[in-house]
Amino acid sequence: MEKCENEPDYLFPNSADEANRLRMQHHVSKFIWKGNNFNTPLKKKFKAGGLRVLDVGCGSGGWLFDMSCEYSNCTFVGVDISIMFNEELRPKNLGFIQCNALHGLPFFDNTFDFVFQENMFMAWKESDWPIIIKDMLRCVKSNGWIELMEGAYDFKNVGPTMKRLLDATKKRFISKGINLNIKPCLKGFLEATGELESEVIINETIAPLWGSNLGAVAFKIFRNAHTCIGMNEYMGISQSSFEEMFDIIAKEVEVNQTYVKVHRIYAQKKKK
Repeated sequence: MEKCENEPDYLFPNSADEANRLRMQHHVSKFIWKGNNFNTPLKKKFKAGGLRVLDVGCGSGGWLFDMSCEYSNCTFVGVDISIMFNEELRPKNLGFIQCNALHGLPFFDNTFDFVFQENMFMAWKESDWPIIIKDMLRCVKSNGWIELMEGAYDFKNVGPTMKRLLDATKKRFISKGINLNIKPCLKGFLEATGELESEVIINETIAPLWGSNLGAVAFKIFRNAHTCIGMNEYMGISQSSFEEMFDIIAKEVEVNQTYVKVHRIYAQKKKK
């Protein structure tokens, strides 16, 4: 029997396992984008130094740690509702503020040259997205850039057992007002702000859940994500039955060559 009464809207735990999943997710993202941490045309300016950068919903900080080490002459700030940072390893040019971005970002207008955000499609309600996008753009400097990286919970070439899990997960999140396939809406949300200098650019790549080492890691992330939010309890099945379900799904993704599309969406703010 499916259950969702009195659940918090954000289902992912603040735990070592979740921090590790997020780190793996960052490495997969970097790999499928051919080693690039962003697609916005700012590489020359990053190398020149002096940029101020914000990562909204930074999680365990994988993207920020990579970027702050590569561009040591730039300043980076991450915000997240949970503290998952390893303070002992944090570079001097990287800061962190614990806050709920949905309550407003704690920065003055026009503070950052670049605002980045990724993988929040399972965290924010569809009604929240226009508000947070407007607030992120508020924090971007004149002629600065914003980039969103989101997957679509729209897996291709799925088998029947995987479809059962996906359908149950979508139903659970829909009950919270969370649209797991928010990507098609993001371009419109950005344009609706009236703050853009340039057109919205959308780049696409794929993450396979089958085959190579990359596919094995991506599938592990997929499995861990659905395990840590307790989908077995929501679906009314035991943990052992849930593990058996995933053993079947693992075979399905290999046979069907299952994959998911990932997008980077970016635009420049108006010059004022």
